[in-house]
Amino acid sequence: MKSGGAYDRSVKAISGVYGVIGVVILVLTIVQGGGPTSVGFLIGLAFIAVGVGRYLIQRKIANGPPE
Repeated sequence: MKSGGAYDRSVKAISGVYGVIGVVILVLTIVQGGGPTSVGFLIGLAFIAVGVGRYLIQRKIANGPPE
């Protein structure tokens, strides 16, 4: 798969959106008094993890196998 193609860019953009949603959920949870074991905090971390994980996987796929 070609690095920098439309699919590659869209996956990176969606990964960024997931990360931003996760940060927003974390901030809203903390502002409303939630702690590290609250559901909102854990969901926020999960969104961030999905965004970062998908970005890293796509980057590895786009670079191709090592030569």
